[in-house]
Amino acid sequence: MEAITQLLNYLATHPNAVVQYHASDMTLHADSDASYLSCPKGRSRAAGYFYLSNSPKDPGKAPTPEALPTQNNGPISVYSNILREVLSSAAEAELAALFHNGKEACPMRISLEEMGHPQPPTPIATDNTTVAGIANDDVKQKRSKAIDM
Repeated sequence: MEAITQLLNYLATHPNAVVQYHASDMTLHADSDASYLSCPKGRSRAAGYFYLSNSPKDPGKAPTPEALPTQNNGPISVYSNILREVLSSAAEAELAALFHNGKEACPMRISLEEMGHPQPPTPIATDNTTVAGIANDDVKQKRSKAIDM
């Protein structure tokens, strides 16, 4: 009931908010985020936003803001979950969110391919440069360890 009240309050505050969809290449994209130690008992949250857009300019490279399409569509799926894993840093929470969002993207990719829309590697964007470096093998993981609880 609280979630419905929150949604209705948001809609009342933003009466002109819209979700738009545009013609695109039907390529799956995702944005991933996490919040560290934001839940009771030292748990973290993961979130993902999946949308269809044009193919990345260079599908072989890691997603950067410049390489992603400028016009994105509204969501086709939104993922939110409390992570069961005990994590020791914000970077680990972001990596866990990337993992969970990657798992969520797999059935969507298969469905899109079965509908006749071939999928290049799905770009998953993150707002944490350390995690992007770890995921793309640009940063050594042992050098990024931190204890900050």
